[in-house]
This record gives sequence, C-alpha cells and structure tokens, in this order.
Amino acid sequence: MRKWLIFFGIVHWAVFGFLIYYFLFVLEISWVWVLIGILIYVLFFIFVLVRIIRHYYHFPIPSFMTRIIDNPLRRKFVQKPDLIAERMGLKDGMTVVEIGPGKGSYTKAVAKRILPNGKVYAVDISEKVIENLKKRIEKEDITNIIPKIDDAYNFTFADESVDRVFAIACLPEIPEPVKVLRECRRILKPDGLVCLSELFIDPDYPRRKTEKRWASEAQLELKQEFGNWVSYQLNFGKKSKSNNEKIILND
Repeated sequence: MRKWLIFFGIVHWAVFGFLIYYFLFVLEISWVWVLIGILIYVLFFIFVLVRIIRHYYHFPIPSFMTRIIDNPLRRKFVQKPDLIAERMGLKDGMTVVEIGPGKGSYTKAVAKRILPNGKVYAVDISEKVIENLKKRIEKEDITNIIPKIDDAYNFTFADESVDRVFAIACLPEIPEPVKVLRECRRILKPDGLVCLSELFIDPDYPRRKTEKRWASEAQLELKQEFGNWVSYQLNFGKKSKSNNEKIILND
C-alpha cells in the first residue's frame, strides 16, 4: 500500500506541475487565474483526497497541514479557546488532562480558568510537542500547565482522579478512539466530563454521530453539545447506573 501511495504522489505532482506549465506558457492564461486554480485544488486535495487515503492508510498528518488547521483565524472566529474552555464548566482547583496540546493555545485558556489551585496536564506521545510546549510556558511564566509524555491508551493517572479530559481536533487522529475514551472514563471522576471539539477542515473530521457512537461504546453519555457542522463541541460524562442497567438488560 505504501509503495502505491508513493507512486501515486510522484505521478500526481508531476502531472500537476505539467498542467501549471501548460496553462501559463502554452495557453498563456493569466498567472492570477492559475494561482486561484492552484488554491482551489489544494483545498480539494486536503478535504477530499487526504481523507480518502487516510481512510485506508492511517499516516500522520503532515506538519504543513497542521499549520493550516491551527491558525489565528481558526482561534479567533471558529474554534475559540476561551469559548471552548467556558463550555467545560471549569472551577478553581480542578485537575484537567488535555490530549494532544499542540501549540498550547487551548491549554492556556483552560489553565487560567482553574487558577490558582488547578492544574492542566498536557499529554502527548511526541517528545517534540512536549519540549516545544515546555519552552513556551516557561517563556510566558505559566506555572499550572504540566507538559507530559503519556500514552492515551494507558494513562499514568489513577482511577477517578481527573475532573476534565479534553481533546481539540485530536481524537480522530488516534487509530483506536474508543480505546482512548475508555481510558478517559477510567481516570474520570464520577461527575467529570470528557470534552471533545472538532473542526471541519481537519482531514480526520468525524460527524457528531460518529463521535457519539465512540463515546457510547466507551460507556460515556452525552451531557451537552454546542456549535454546528463547521465546528462542534461535545461534553460526555460517565453513564448513570440506570443507563448501565438498561444496557445489561438489552444484552
């Protein structure tokens, strides 16, 4: 499969380059229109082709796509860090775990809402992500964010020790999201929440019903939902005993 993807990539970009040359120098089309065409095609490539390919071969998202997704316009107008943090119902003294903190924009928004006694553990399997985040929070003198390398399939946190777990456009990138949610449920306090937010331009963007199904399989139930198809947020809690009994009866 990997060889076919490499072959496809070489042929694809060779044809792409030839078409640009043909439009500019043979047909003599204005470079402005060619540039517009390139931008439209790049968007098509991100939203359609990458999703199709990743459905069959789950490779990591290229770093340039991460930069496209995580941009100032997104944080200012669409997936606003402060709004997402507000919807999480945070309080002073809470213990929060973030899966996949990236640059830390959402980490900081959560951290300031649980001061002075709360802590955010920003976990990732990538040493580079954690090291970059450590440098950033040290530079900004933030003391209640703790970057940490950890495995979302097997957290080092104790059972029922965390008030909130959140992931922003991250869970769908993980090959076994239900397994991760089950682990989130294990470390979650009885009244805690797992908060998930997704963005349409993410190549791994799942529909709401998909994420709700994952949560249900992990014995979590929907408590609140916000947003629209462009960007939504779902807050899940542990299923009540009555719901668990219904599940057992149905089985």
